[in-house]
Amino acid sequence: MRGRAVRTAATAAVCSLLAAACSLGPVDLKNQRPLAVRTTVIASDGTLLARLFKQNRVLVDEEEIPSVLKDAVLAAEDARFFEHPGYDLRSIARAALVNLDEGEVAQGGSTITQQYVKNTFFRDAPRTFERKARELRLAIEVERRYSKDEILDRYLNTVYLGQGAYGVKVAAKTYFGRGLSTLTLREAALLAALIKAPSFYDPRDNPKRALERRNYVLDRLVALNKIDRRTAAKTKKMTLGVIPDPPKARTREPYFVEAVKREVMKDRRFGSSEDARAEALYKGGLRIETTLEPHLQEAAERAVESNLGLPGDPEAALVAIRPQTGEIVAMVGGRDWNASQVNLALGKEGGGSGRQPGSAFKPIVAATALEQGMTLDTRFGAGPASFLLPDGSTWTVHNSEGTAGGTLPLGEATVRSVNGVYARLALDLGPGSIATQAKLMGVRSKLPVYPSIALGSAQVSVLDMAAAYATLANNGTAVEPTTIKEVRTGTGEILKPEQKIVPEAVSPGNAFLLTRVLEQVIERGTGQAADIGRPAAGKTGTTNDYNDAWFAGYTPDLAVAVWVGYRYPQPMTNVHGIRVFGGTFPAAIWRDFMLAAHAGLPVKRFKLPKSDLVTVMIDPVSGLLAAEWCPGEPKTMLRQLAPTTYCPPPPPPPVPTLPTATPSPTATDDGRPTPAPTGTQDANATPEPVPSEQGPPRPQPTRTG
Repeated sequence: MRGRAVRTAATAAVCSLLAAACSLGPVDLKNQRPLAVRTTVIASDGTLLARLFKQNRVLVDEEEIPSVLKDAVLAAEDARFFEHPGYDLRSIARAALVNLDEGEVAQGGSTITQQYVKNTFFRDAPRTFERKARELRLAIEVERRYSKDEILDRYLNTVYLGQGAYGVKVAAKTYFGRGLSTLTLREAALLAALIKAPSFYDPRDNPKRALERRNYVLDRLVALNKIDRRTAAKTKKMTLGVIPDPPKARTREPYFVEAVKREVMKDRRFGSSEDARAEALYKGGLRIETTLEPHLQEAAERAVESNLGLPGDPEAALVAIRPQTGEIVAMVGGRDWNASQVNLALGKEGGGSGRQPGSAFKPIVAATALEQGMTLDTRFGAGPASFLLPDGSTWTVHNSEGTAGGTLPLGEATVRSVNGVYARLALDLGPGSIATQAKLMGVRSKLPVYPSIALGSAQVSVLDMAAAYATLANNGTAVEPTTIKEVRTGTGEILKPEQKIVPEAVSPGNAFLLTRVLEQVIERGTGQAADIGRPAAGKTGTTNDYNDAWFAGYTPDLAVAVWVGYRYPQPMTNVHGIRVFGGTFPAAIWRDFMLAAHAGLPVKRFKLPKSDLVTVMIDPVSGLLAAEWCPGEPKTMLRQLAPTTYCPPPPPPPVPTLPTATPSPTATDDGRPTPAPTGTQDANATPEPVPSEQGPPRPQPTRTG
């Protein structure tokens, strides 16, 4: 009686389930949640950098899946797959009988189609009657839409097989260390065995259970006439064939990859919300081609290691940018990703904080001055001083990287890195205008508005400094830095980075003039250790407490910023026996990297923007155009500031006045001289010459450029 009651109840349950499924409205499969597929990140030369996923899955086409694996999966999970319409009444009834008899859900009756629906559209959903009805309704819709082969292909791409592997391709790599094409019968049977309960039958944790389940699959293949008994018996004697450990999904250049992820997460084209963008990044099957050039990345890491490779050494961060495109081609964000995931190259954006750039910030201040109409010849007081600020506080400035008194022109003060000049310049310009100019040139860190910004007291990132110097290298046009060349979405759409471009953030003429000054920093100033034997411009920076040291510079091809310091700031007063300035380790790292980066490349000079600049012969005394009577020196300057008048000609030579002849006096009787007759002149006297009103012919001055 009890058996009959159970069968009756099971039949009623099956009928209720079918009725519930049929009563549901039509299903729009296009609006169902898409399949999660991992994202691939590659370097500019195609080198794999990382795979990003919440579910480690890569899709494969039907023809890539060997028939031995398909047969094994069908034998284990759904032998009548090609016969039923998406649901199997016999299986449902059998499962219902078992479950009713056990008093719990002990067995399922799902077909492969239903399992595909569950894996794709009902992830982590509770097992309720309503969900099962919905699942069945979707299965019917899927069967109408797709062929059996298509459904099987989709199922094999979605099924979870343990160890973080979704889909048969990743599972083959996880358990056997190779692709699908070489799968053997024993391996295919094991993968099929895992589907029922991946953790319970895990071949590494539970090899005995896995072996029993694999052999069960082999017996099912025999029962379905897919293999003979002899083959099954021979295969049962084999080991599982699983590699000891799954291959680690190692991320190459993790600091750079993290920067790529951050850039995608900011791009609203990948979703209107942060959650949507994360979904696209980790489940959207993106193919991200990055700007990283592996040979330059290796050169950057080698330059850091060769200079600061001893235990206890400070760390270094480096960013290299192509000025014309904004492409970040190399990035060193720290010494060891496993020790710290804070990217020192990105400052606050990298999870840490910015660092003070010291005098490396001065070229931005100089650019502000030039853009406001000052020239590199504008003179300022150079000595240390204390300044009373509008808020009543006192700002005391010392010349830490150069000593000077009196006055100096802005250009020379930059070469010699004289703080006194830049302090006075900051007060003239106003800190707000300096902060605005820095933003135009690519500094993304928020800058406080106070005068000491001119001496590099505000915190910035290494990327900020590389971007600002890249603006000067690009004739004054700022191109927003990017780590991405293009992204191919799961639907095949290709997205290029949307970079902000600021034409003439610095006018081309001013950028060139400032570059000439920064060339002299390397030639004869504080950056001589950065000399690479070809045209290059740059600037050192050191903070007062020696916590931070910088060198930032560029050639026509590459802009690079280097920072040296401890992850947790402390003075660098004894590193390899020396006190660390910007002209020591930072300049040496910059030099070593740039030498490697430019090896074999033709030498390029910075291009003169002829539309903005003119080279003229200038009299150094008057500052006017030179002439024959005041020979000058060639000077390149903004066309609108070039003088149009010549140095004044020398005054005509004085004409000597000759004495007038007078008669010799004769003595009178009383001894007094006799005066000469009035209106008479000695006949032998030479007349006084009269100067000509027209002087000597005025020579024509020369002007070049």
